[in-house]
Amino acid sequence: MSAPSAPEQTFRNKKERKQNVKLRTPGKAIARYVRMSPRKVRLVVDVIRGKSVRDAEDLLRFIPRAASEPVAKVLNSAKANALHNDDMLEERLVITAAYVDVGPTLKRLIPRARGSANILKKRTSHITIIVGERVATVRNTGKGNK
Repeated sequence: MSAPSAPEQTFRNKKERKQNVKLRTPGKAIARYVRMSPRKVRLVVDVIRGKSVRDAEDLLRFIPRAASEPVAKVLNSAKANALHNDDMLEERLVITAAYVDVGPTLKRLIPRARGSANILKKRTSHITIIVGERVATVRNTGKGNK
């Protein structure tokens, strides 16, 4: 005898199944193959990690680095994913994770003296940002029962 199984849910399409089952990470956005050195992009990503989305957008607008533009695009995309796909509240959004991975390196040759050549490494990055809702925390005043 087989054990009675739970009634199986039916979904109209794959998107509905993913939204109900939550197979994906909510509020996630990735920019791949950004033609910028990961070392330079990490300087910008380290500034915004853990901040609220609104504060991070303000910071990125005024950081004088070229990497702030692609990071701002990824943050905007992650915010839109969280609002549209996961029904999160915009005021409570916080950057829960932000990291930069190394992409493939493009290798180019520069001619040098006496027929030799140097290799020029054009590095690429994969930028990942995950946003989530801030959890309401209860503050402990220290005047509790002991």
